[in-house]
Amino acid sequence: MGENKIYDTSAVIEVIKRGTRQRIAFISVLTAVEYPPALHYAEVVLYPMKKDYALAIAWQTELRIRGVPLPATDLIIAAQAVNNDMILVTMDKHFKILRDVVAKDLKLGTL
Repeated sequence: MGENKIYDTSAVIEVIKRGTRQRIAFISVLTAVEYPPALHYAEVVLYPMKKDYALAIAWQTELRIRGVPLPATDLIIAAQAVNNDMILVTMDKHFKILRDVVAKDLKLGTL
């Protein structure tokens, strides 16, 4: 495996659309719920832990104060990335907003 990256739903869909046989090291179970075919590409499925939910809640609290709430699923996946010191591979602009506003330690990557 060796790749310290977690792929969100948008990135998984893009990998599949490109028709590559690329294996994806990590996805969140939330990605599998949103897009079940992701399970055929993922080597490991991560389940959120209490600390992931706590971080997502803290971020959403601050985002709401600033008037830019984001989807809960995105926040939990981002929290999993931060708490596991992973790069979050995404095509979704929500994550850049999250990083720029409250999650300075969120590492983002693209395909």
